[in-house]
Amino acid sequence: MLVVTGTVLLSSTVCDREAWLIAKNIEPDQYNPFIEIGRWIHTESYKNNQIREISLPGMKIDMIYEQGQMIIVGEIKKSSKFLKGARIQLLYYLSEMKKRGVNATGKILIPKEKKQVIVVLDEQSAVELNEAIDKAERIISLPRPPQKKRISFCSKCGYQEFCWS
Repeated sequence: MLVVTGTVLLSSTVCDREAWLIAKNIEPDQYNPFIEIGRWIHTESYKNNQIREISLPGMKIDMIYEQGQMIIVGEIKKSSKFLKGARIQLLYYLSEMKKRGVNATGKILIPKEKKQVIVVLDEQSAVELNEAIDKAERIISLPRPPQKKRISFCSKCGYQEFCWS
């Protein structure tokens, strides 16, 4: 049985086909320059924070730390271009942390733009998250990948050769 993950949720806001491929554990081109840039930003940004990347089932949290009395779950992004997907991904992480007894606030961190976006799991965002999970479950349950659709993201996608070669 396939499980929806934070990465699948992020991808499902951009490209259904990419979400399906990720859910089936099909790896993107690791030498794609945009993936390499993202990896570099991820490893070089916010080095001074005490806790970095935590892996839990369905989640790979970029960072978690305390800020005063609050626990912050941070997600590092290269740009604010896909903020909707990043927000859904972070809501998923916050929801899963809450199920484990950890109440946290989320922050999308965009170092290149010197930008931070606060994400809070409330009733309204929980409804939005559940709708996104339902959509992702429909996508990943398909027996074949969704039809390819050329969108502006395709030129930077790590699955470009899978779809367009």
